[in-house]
Amino acid sequence: MDLRLDEKKLYYHSVVSVWEGFCHLHKELYDLTCDEYLTLLSSDVDKLEDALPLKEEIIRKISALEYERKDLIESINTSKIFTKNIFKSSDLLIVFSEIDQSSAMPALKNLNALLIDIVQKIQEQNKKNQMFLNRAMLSLREIKQGFTGKKTYSTYGADGMTRANGR
Repeated sequence: MDLRLDEKKLYYHSVVSVWEGFCHLHKELYDLTCDEYLTLLSSDVDKLEDALPLKEEIIRKISALEYERKDLIESINTSKIFTKNIFKSSDLLIVFSEIDQSSAMPALKNLNALLIDIVQKIQEQNKKNQMFLNRAMLSLREIKQGFTGKKTYSTYGADGMTRANGR
């Protein structure tokens, strides 16, 4: 019988609480990233400028939660309730898997899967936003060149960077 089971459960609930925070904040970031795309489509620069501080605030909160996660790992390692030290998030999932499986619903495993899904969606949406911005910048460059009468051809170097050749 594990004499430190109650202590492990207490740490488990703390870890679940951090993961719930990560999921909540990343969902807010995803929603804001989707709104950003719609704002880009509508060319509402003022609304876009208003969204940037909100994104920065959410990212700041995620960073603070990341420090909380690191402190929690350090506290768990200091307590020596597990035979091996925890170095990363996947280690947390492993050491708490038994408690997670024995609960009515494996909260930590489910929250981690949800977090991974949300992060992937944020990455996909950011790619869409970046593609839109790249196209917009290209269109603006072409319009500007039309006014100046100077045509510039862009080529890509081996490093993937564009190089402009004026004609």
